[in-house]
Amino acid sequence: MRGIGGDPSRKGRFLLMESVGNASHSWEPGTRILQQDLWGGNLVTVRPVTVVEDRADRLVLYTHPNAPYRSNTSRDRYAMPVVERIDLWYERIHEPLEARVSGRYHFLSITPPNSWHSVWVVWDLKWQVRWWFVNLQSPIHRTSRGIVVLDHALDIRVEPDLTWTWKDRDEYDELVRRGWFTNEEQASILAEAQRMANVVSEKGSPFSDGWENWRPNPAWPVPTLPDDWDALDG
Repeated sequence: MRGIGGDPSRKGRFLLMESVGNASHSWEPGTRILQQDLWGGNLVTVRPVTVVEDRADRLVLYTHPNAPYRSNTSRDRYAMPVVERIDLWYERIHEPLEARVSGRYHFLSITPPNSWHSVWVVWDLKWQVRWWFVNLQSPIHRTSRGIVVLDHALDIRVEPDLTWTWKDRDEYDELVRRGWFTNEEQASILAEAQRMANVVSEKGSPFSDGWENWRPNPAWPVPTLPDDWDALDG
């Protein structure tokens, strides 16, 4: 199943998540699972990830360098004006997902339960922290094969010294202008964005928890995509 329905012009896309997944699935460290990203009820990115921790207070996932994944997102969208970017995104949302390979970096996501954000740490191949991100998103939904993520466009980019800037605020504002988010959704997104900006400024968790020194188990293989990577289930 490529998606679970949905029209890019319709408001209230957060509600689509209610029909996918539940919280009954959990995984041991080293388990390989799928992360499936949705926009407008359609899959836009699918990547295999490795479970680092699955605890009551957080789910931590690792993406190897040069790992295979599928996506239909534009590779060079920042080269065009934001209106054209969103127009292109509307056109591509229903297109097939291309086979791709992730970049030359290590990537860790730290997601609390029922949280409207995920914190990402990105290292280069020599394990130097390049940056952190706060990704604004709906609470993840677990399925038998992994997690489903619904992104909110707006992000916070955090430098290694914990100074921060908004990322993709222009795309978020353009989506708001087009009615992509309801008023309630906008209020929730911006409240969580400001709360997490304050956490960064105050050097709160997880930015003060030593994650920059984390390293993966060298025995973990680079995960592969299953043949049915596009199946959404519970």
